[in-house]
Amino acid sequence: MVAPASDIPAFIDFVNLTDSREHPRPEDFPAVGTMVDAVALDIMPWGELRLTARPSSLTRQRLRDATTHEKEMPPGDS
Repeated sequence: MVAPASDIPAFIDFVNLTDSREHPRPEDFPAVGTMVDAVALDIMPWGELRLTARPSSLTRQRLRDATTHEKEMPPGDS
């Protein structure tokens, strides 16, 4: 994890890389060391952070973040 910085081990299961109903193909996998956008799904009982990089999940989170940001803005500051 880069932002926010964390020492928690994070994991993206291969089925959470794409919205396709098909299993991801090797070309769908990012190269090792590639930075990817992802959102948290859960923290497992053993401390592992589960993430998703599905485009639909990223879009949903960005919409939630934008809505929250708009609600927090004072009138006239948008």
